[in-house]
Amino acid sequence: MTEIVNAVNNATAADSSFMAETWSLKVTEALEQHSSLYSALESASTTNAFPTSGLGKKLSMVAKLMQKRAERGKDRDIFYVSIGGWDMHSYVIDGLESNFATVDAALDAFVKEVKDMGLWSDTTLMQFSEFARTLDPNSGPRGDGTGAGSDHGWGGNNFMLGGSVKGGQILGTYPDEFTENGPRALSRGRMLPTTPWDAMWNGVAEWFGVPASEMDKVMPHRQNFMPENLLFDKDDLFKP
Repeated sequence: MTEIVNAVNNATAADSSFMAETWSLKVTEALEQHSSLYSALESASTTNAFPTSGLGKKLSMVAKLMQKRAERGKDRDIFYVSIGGWDMHSYVIDGLESNFATVDAALDAFVKEVKDMGLWSDTTLMQFSEFARTLDPNSGPRGDGTGAGSDHGWGGNNFMLGGSVKGGQILGTYPDEFTENGPRALSRGRMLPTTPWDAMWNGVAEWFGVPASEMDKVMPHRQNFMPENLLFDKDDLFKP
């Protein structure tokens, strides 16, 4: 099938459009990359048992890709994995207990595997979500408080870990007033953030090796937070 697809996409004529030529080129390149990646991963395996959860399978694949970095011709990578099921408008306590156990088991296996590969000091894992939750619970699905959940909020928390991360610290400003009389709380405990989304990415980008001349291109909004010194740098987040 690959040979047929390549033959079709390599068929060209003097009046072939630029769009068609570009499309065919990208299809061919994608097939070649897929074949190369498939061959590299065929011999990849993990020394630690990963959980069978969706997140466990994703992190297992990331570990295998890291293991085969030489075959893939890579000296650094960025991987993105996700886990859903956090939009808990009801039964938030039960849901968090279940999800936290899933995340913990997957991270535990991944960290052990990366350490066994000798790559822990070169690895940083960052957790983030697109929005946070209200601090005050809702009344639950029956309206009587049973099975209460939380609703969409704004300011929240993130964590990061890695062999070079300067751990054991909490950055940002903890609110000293949680009522609506305070400067940071809106209705039902929707907190206004004190630290921008770009803050941790600024330090991670520096650690990752993004040149200073390219930082504004990588994070086009960072200049908005520099006058008030709201960004973290590499020294804030990582060991010397």
